[in-house]
Amino acid sequence: MGEWLGSYRRTAIVLAGALTLVSAAPRHRGVAAGPSKAAPARDLANGSLLRTGERLEYGLSLGPIHAGHAVLTVEDTEPIENVEAYRVALKVTGGALFLTLDDSLVSWIAPGPLHTIRSDRRLHEGPDTEALRIELHGADGHYRITPLPGSPPSEAPEERPSGVMPADPLDELGVLFLPRTLRLAPGGDYRIPRFFQATDNPVHIRVLGRKSLRTPAGTFPVVALSVVIPGTGLFGPGRKARVYVTDDAARTVVELTSDTALGKLRLYLTGRSET
Repeated sequence: MGEWLGSYRRTAIVLAGALTLVSAAPRHRGVAAGPSKAAPARDLANGSLLRTGERLEYGLSLGPIHAGHAVLTVEDTEPIENVEAYRVALKVTGGALFLTLDDSLVSWIAPGPLHTIRSDRRLHEGPDTEALRIELHGADGHYRITPLPGSPPSEAPEERPSGVMPADPLDELGVLFLPRTLRLAPGGDYRIPRFFQATDNPVHIRVLGRKSLRTPAGTFPVVALSVVIPGTGLFGPGRKARVYVTDDAARTVVELTSDTALGKLRLYLTGRSET
Protein backbone atom coordinates (compact mmCIF):
# COMPACT_ATOMS: atom_id res chain seq x y z
CA MET A 1 0.00 0.00 0.00
CA GLY A 2 2.84 2.37 0.78
CA GLU A 3 4.19 1.94 -2.75
CA TRP A 4 0.82 2.81 -4.28
CA LEU A 5 0.22 5.74 -1.95
CA GLY A 6 3.63 7.24 -2.59
CA SER A 7 3.22 6.93 -6.35
CA TYR A 8 -0.28 8.37 -6.19
CA ARG A 9 0.88 11.42 -4.27
CA ARG A 10 3.78 11.98 -6.67
CA THR A 11 1.38 11.72 -9.61
CA ALA A 12 -0.84 14.40 -8.11
CA ILE A 13 2.04 16.75 -7.45
CA VAL A 14 3.73 16.35 -10.79
CA LEU A 15 0.60 16.46 -12.94
CA ALA A 16 0.13 20.21 -12.87
CA GLY A 17 3.67 20.80 -14.01
CA ALA A 18 2.95 18.96 -17.21
CA LEU A 19 -0.02 21.04 -18.17
CA THR A 20 0.10 24.76 -18.11
CA LEU A 21 2.98 27.19 -18.19
CA VAL A 22 5.74 28.27 -20.50
CA SER A 23 8.63 30.69 -20.14
CA ALA A 24 8.52 33.95 -22.05
CA ALA A 25 12.16 33.56 -23.00
CA PRO A 26 13.22 30.10 -21.80
CA ARG A 27 16.66 29.98 -20.20
CA HIS A 28 17.98 26.54 -19.31
CA ARG A 29 21.20 26.93 -17.39
CA GLY A 30 23.24 23.80 -17.83
CA VAL A 31 20.90 22.22 -20.39
CA ALA A 32 22.62 19.73 -22.63
CA ALA A 33 20.86 19.12 -25.93
CA GLY A 34 21.03 15.72 -27.60
CA PRO A 35 23.26 14.64 -30.44
CA SER A 36 21.28 16.78 -32.83
CA LYS A 37 21.46 20.57 -32.59
CA ALA A 38 17.93 20.82 -33.94
CA ALA A 39 16.29 20.95 -30.51
CA PRO A 40 17.16 24.27 -28.85
CA ALA A 41 14.93 26.01 -26.35
CA ARG A 42 12.10 27.98 -27.93
CA ASP A 43 11.74 31.72 -27.66
CA LEU A 44 7.99 32.09 -27.22
CA ALA A 45 5.64 34.78 -26.01
CA ASN A 46 3.81 34.15 -22.73
CA GLY A 47 0.36 34.53 -24.16
CA SER A 48 0.83 31.92 -26.87
CA LEU A 49 0.85 29.04 -24.41
CA LEU A 50 -0.26 30.29 -21.01
CA ARG A 51 -4.04 30.07 -20.99
CA THR A 52 -5.68 31.71 -18.00
CA GLY A 53 -9.03 30.03 -17.38
CA GLU A 54 -7.93 26.67 -18.73
CA ARG A 55 -9.47 23.62 -17.05
CA LEU A 56 -8.08 20.12 -17.57
CA GLU A 57 -9.67 16.94 -16.23
CA TYR A 58 -7.96 13.58 -15.81
CA GLY A 59 -8.79 10.04 -14.79
CA LEU A 60 -6.37 7.91 -12.80
CA SER A 61 -6.00 4.14 -12.85
CA LEU A 62 -3.72 1.56 -11.23
CA GLY A 63 -3.62 -1.48 -13.47
CA PRO A 64 -7.29 -2.34 -14.15
CA ILE A 65 -8.55 -0.36 -11.14
CA HIS A 66 -10.04 3.13 -11.52
CA ALA A 67 -8.32 5.03 -8.70
CA GLY A 68 -9.59 8.60 -8.92
CA HIS A 69 -9.59 11.82 -10.89
CA ALA A 70 -7.86 15.19 -10.97
CA VAL A 71 -8.87 18.69 -12.03
CA LEU A 72 -6.36 21.39 -12.88
CA THR A 73 -7.27 25.06 -13.28
CA VAL A 74 -5.05 27.90 -14.45
CA GLU A 75 -5.85 31.22 -12.82
CA ASP A 76 -4.67 34.75 -13.48
CA THR A 77 -1.53 36.30 -12.08
CA GLU A 78 -1.20 37.76 -8.61
CA PRO A 79 1.75 39.38 -6.85
CA ILE A 80 3.82 36.96 -4.75
CA GLU A 81 6.92 38.41 -3.14
CA ASN A 82 6.69 41.37 -5.54
CA VAL A 83 6.60 39.09 -8.58
CA GLU A 84 3.56 38.56 -10.82
CA ALA A 85 3.02 34.80 -10.85
CA TYR A 86 0.32 32.55 -12.28
CA ARG A 87 -1.71 30.57 -9.76
CA VAL A 88 -2.13 26.92 -10.76
CA ALA A 89 -4.51 24.83 -8.64
CA LEU A 90 -4.78 21.04 -8.70
CA LYS A 91 -7.40 18.95 -6.89
CA VAL A 92 -6.95 15.17 -6.74
CA THR A 93 -9.52 12.82 -5.19
CA GLY A 94 -9.94 9.08 -5.23
CA GLY A 95 -8.87 5.89 -3.57
CA ALA A 96 -8.09 2.21 -3.99
CA LEU A 97 -7.25 -0.75 -1.77
CA PHE A 98 -9.34 0.76 1.07
CA LEU A 99 -7.36 4.00 0.97
CA THR A 100 -8.79 7.42 0.25
CA LEU A 101 -7.07 10.48 -1.15
CA ASP A 102 -8.02 14.16 -1.09
CA ASP A 103 -5.12 16.43 -2.07
CA SER A 104 -5.12 20.13 -2.88
CA LEU A 105 -2.01 21.62 -4.48
CA VAL A 106 -1.32 25.23 -5.48
CA SER A 107 1.84 26.66 -7.04
CA TRP A 108 2.67 30.22 -8.03
CA ILE A 109 4.91 30.14 -11.07
CA ALA A 110 6.47 33.09 -12.86
CA PRO A 111 7.51 33.14 -16.52
CA GLY A 112 10.56 34.78 -18.06
CA PRO A 113 12.38 32.57 -17.07
CA LEU A 114 10.05 29.89 -15.79
CA HIS A 115 10.44 29.39 -12.04
CA THR A 116 8.38 28.52 -8.99
CA ILE A 117 8.01 31.10 -6.25
CA ARG A 118 5.80 29.27 -3.76
CA SER A 119 4.00 25.94 -3.38
CA ASP A 120 1.15 25.27 -0.90
CA ARG A 121 0.03 21.69 -0.28
CA ARG A 122 -2.80 20.14 1.73
CA LEU A 123 -2.49 16.36 1.58
CA HIS A 124 -5.14 14.07 3.08
CA GLU A 125 -4.31 10.42 2.47
CA GLY A 126 -6.23 7.92 4.55
CA PRO A 127 -5.85 8.93 8.21
CA ASP A 128 -2.79 11.06 7.49
CA THR A 129 -2.92 14.79 6.83
CA GLU A 130 -0.22 17.32 6.06
CA ALA A 131 -0.27 21.03 5.31
CA LEU A 132 2.95 22.68 4.22
CA ARG A 133 4.36 25.61 2.30
CA ILE A 134 7.56 25.60 0.24
CA GLU A 135 9.11 29.02 -0.30
CA LEU A 136 11.46 29.22 -3.29
CA HIS A 137 12.18 32.94 -3.48
CA GLY A 138 14.82 33.32 -0.79
CA ALA A 139 17.40 36.01 -1.50
CA ASP A 140 20.02 33.78 0.13
CA GLY A 141 19.48 31.02 -2.44
CA HIS A 142 17.82 28.61 0.01
CA TYR A 143 14.36 27.04 -0.08
CA ARG A 144 12.32 26.68 3.12
CA ILE A 145 9.57 24.22 4.09
CA THR A 146 7.20 25.46 6.82
CA PRO A 147 3.69 24.69 8.12
CA LEU A 148 0.98 26.20 5.95
CA PRO A 149 -0.31 29.38 7.64
CA GLY A 150 -3.59 28.76 9.45
CA SER A 151 -3.28 24.97 9.51
CA PRO A 152 -3.92 23.10 12.80
CA PRO A 153 -0.88 21.72 14.64
CA SER A 154 -1.92 18.16 13.75
CA GLU A 155 -1.35 18.95 10.05
CA ALA A 156 2.01 20.68 10.47
CA PRO A 157 4.88 18.93 8.67
CA GLU A 158 7.73 17.36 10.55
CA GLU A 159 10.74 19.61 10.99
CA ARG A 160 12.48 19.76 7.63
CA PRO A 161 15.76 21.51 6.94
CA SER A 162 16.12 24.22 4.37
CA GLY A 163 18.55 23.69 1.54
CA VAL A 164 20.46 25.34 -1.25
CA MET A 165 18.50 25.58 -4.51
CA PRO A 166 19.59 26.26 -8.10
CA ALA A 167 18.88 29.43 -10.04
CA ASP A 168 15.30 29.65 -11.37
CA PRO A 169 14.15 26.66 -9.25
CA LEU A 170 11.14 24.49 -10.08
CA ASP A 171 8.99 22.44 -7.72
CA GLU A 172 7.21 19.22 -8.74
CA LEU A 173 4.33 21.19 -10.20
CA GLY A 174 6.63 23.25 -12.36
CA VAL A 175 9.21 20.76 -13.49
CA LEU A 176 7.15 19.36 -16.35
CA PHE A 177 6.33 22.79 -17.73
CA LEU A 178 9.71 22.40 -19.37
CA PRO A 179 8.43 20.50 -22.45
CA ARG A 180 6.56 23.65 -23.46
CA THR A 181 9.85 25.51 -23.65
CA LEU A 182 11.62 22.93 -25.82
CA ARG A 183 11.34 22.17 -29.53
CA LEU A 184 11.19 18.43 -28.84
CA ALA A 185 12.84 17.58 -32.14
CA PRO A 186 13.50 13.88 -32.89
CA GLY A 187 16.35 12.65 -30.72
CA GLY A 188 16.14 15.64 -28.39
CA ASP A 189 17.85 14.97 -25.06
CA TYR A 190 17.82 17.45 -22.15
CA ARG A 191 19.43 17.37 -18.70
CA ILE A 192 18.10 20.30 -16.70
CA PRO A 193 19.45 20.98 -13.16
CA ARG A 194 16.52 23.11 -12.04
CA PHE A 195 14.67 21.00 -9.43
CA PHE A 196 14.69 22.90 -6.14
CA GLN A 197 16.19 19.97 -4.19
CA ALA A 198 19.74 19.39 -5.40
CA THR A 199 19.60 15.62 -4.79
CA ASP A 200 16.88 15.28 -7.45
CA ASN A 201 18.90 16.88 -10.27
CA PRO A 202 19.21 16.84 -13.16
CA VAL A 203 15.74 16.42 -14.61
CA HIS A 204 16.26 14.27 -17.71
CA ILE A 205 13.82 14.54 -20.64
CA ARG A 206 14.26 12.50 -23.84
CA VAL A 207 12.14 12.58 -26.99
CA LEU A 208 11.15 8.99 -27.83
CA GLY A 209 9.00 9.60 -30.89
CA ARG A 210 5.61 10.66 -32.19
CA LYS A 211 2.32 8.80 -32.53
CA SER A 212 -1.47 9.07 -32.23
CA LEU A 213 -3.03 8.48 -28.81
CA ARG A 214 -6.69 7.97 -27.93
CA THR A 215 -8.26 9.01 -24.59
CA PRO A 216 -11.84 9.75 -23.42
CA ALA A 217 -11.20 13.37 -24.42
CA GLY A 218 -10.42 12.43 -28.03
CA THR A 219 -7.59 11.24 -30.27
CA PHE A 220 -4.44 13.37 -30.37
CA PRO A 221 -1.11 13.43 -32.21
CA VAL A 222 1.42 13.32 -29.37
CA VAL A 223 5.14 13.48 -28.62
CA ALA A 224 6.29 10.64 -26.34
CA LEU A 225 8.78 11.68 -23.66
CA SER A 226 10.87 9.75 -21.18
CA VAL A 227 11.13 11.71 -17.92
CA VAL A 228 13.52 10.83 -15.09
CA ILE A 229 13.84 12.81 -11.86
CA PRO A 230 16.40 11.16 -9.53
CA GLY A 231 15.24 10.61 -5.97
CA THR A 232 11.51 10.69 -6.75
CA GLY A 233 9.01 7.85 -6.76
CA LEU A 234 6.93 8.27 -9.88
CA PHE A 235 9.76 9.48 -12.13
CA GLY A 236 12.63 7.70 -10.44
CA PRO A 237 15.18 5.65 -12.41
CA GLY A 238 13.74 2.30 -13.44
CA ARG A 239 10.11 3.45 -13.39
CA LYS A 240 9.95 3.84 -17.18
CA ALA A 241 7.86 6.98 -16.75
CA ARG A 242 6.36 8.28 -19.99
CA VAL A 243 4.64 11.60 -20.63
CA TYR A 244 2.65 12.15 -23.83
CA VAL A 245 2.07 15.78 -24.81
CA THR A 246 0.12 17.11 -27.78
CA ASP A 247 2.30 17.68 -30.83
CA ASP A 248 1.43 21.36 -31.09
CA ALA A 249 2.26 24.63 -29.37
CA ALA A 250 -0.06 23.88 -26.43
CA ARG A 251 1.87 20.77 -25.32
CA THR A 252 -1.10 19.60 -23.26
CA VAL A 253 -0.43 16.40 -21.32
CA VAL A 254 -2.66 13.69 -22.79
CA GLU A 255 -1.34 10.76 -20.77
CA LEU A 256 1.24 9.90 -18.12
CA THR A 257 2.33 6.37 -17.14
CA SER A 258 4.76 4.92 -14.63
CA ASP A 259 5.57 1.38 -13.46
CA THR A 260 4.89 0.61 -9.78
CA ALA A 261 5.09 -2.56 -7.69
CA LEU A 262 1.29 -2.84 -7.88
CA GLY A 263 0.99 -2.31 -11.64
CA LYS A 264 1.13 0.49 -14.17
CA LEU A 265 -0.09 3.85 -12.94
CA ARG A 266 -1.88 5.78 -15.70
CA LEU A 267 -3.16 9.34 -15.79
CA TYR A 268 -5.27 10.17 -18.87
CA LEU A 269 -7.09 13.20 -20.21
CA THR A 270 -10.91 13.07 -19.93
CA GLY A 271 -11.85 16.67 -20.73
CA ARG A 272 -10.61 20.20 -21.25
CA SER A 273 -12.15 23.64 -21.55
CA GLU A 274 -11.38 27.36 -21.30
CA THR A 275 -13.39 30.19 -19.81
